[in-house]
Amino acid sequence: MTKRIVRTVTVTGADDSIRPEELFLIAERYPFAEFGILLSRNHGGNRRFPSRIWLEELFALWKEDQQLTLSAHICGQWVRELCTGNPSFFQEFMDISDMFSRFQLNFHAEKHSLDIKELSFILKHALMNRPVILQMDGENERVFYALKTVKGITPLPLFDKSSGAGIVPNEWPVQIPNQYCGYAGGLSPDNLADEMEKISAVTHDHIWIDAETLLRSNNDSRFDLTKVTEFLKIAEPWVTST
Repeated sequence: MTKRIVRTVTVTGADDSIRPEELFLIAERYPFAEFGILLSRNHGGNRRFPSRIWLEELFALWKEDQQLTLSAHICGQWVRELCTGNPSFFQEFMDISDMFSRFQLNFHAEKHSLDIKELSFILKHALMNRPVILQMDGENERVFYALKTVKGITPLPLFDKSSGAGIVPNEWPVQIPNQYCGYAGGLSPDNLADEMEKISAVTHDHIWIDAETLLRSNNDSRFDLTKVTEFLKIAEPWVTST
């Protein structure tokens, strides 16, 4: 029997290759979908990273109809700055940050310098009780465990050692006891059914899954909505109704 263990299916990488309103059409059919938006100071407007104009259009649509779940996946220099106490990301995105229900720090398996006191201060004041996702990538697990001890912050672990390369791990990590966890790395419409069987074998409670690289066109030039809808359709039997 299929275990209904998935609360959210995150599809990451929507960018200027599609129109923002197309996300709402998908969300209507698959309300459990969360759209992960990659944000970078240096790459906005390039593949996977939407431009500021695109983000403002998305925000305007979201304000009219908030039936769209979005997470901000912060990358590169902004993450390095946040980890050492520089709040520049939130200063630059304060005007549109309300549309994101979760924030993710993408470490990409690079060990980051960390000032936990300063990072905690920024997150407590900027997130307003919204969760922050931390990649468990073999290098930065300490950030999750450090934030877990800080009152007023809800850190969530995402098992992901793929660094955006679309590589399935040899084995999926066992879910942390009594902890809502995410699983990512090489998931695609072609392998999701098989990989969900493996993930379900190491989980005991609700989780979320996240896919990015293999939801793009073969030449990586666009966010492939056909692959996205196929992925969500395959995931649906695993999604919990609660």
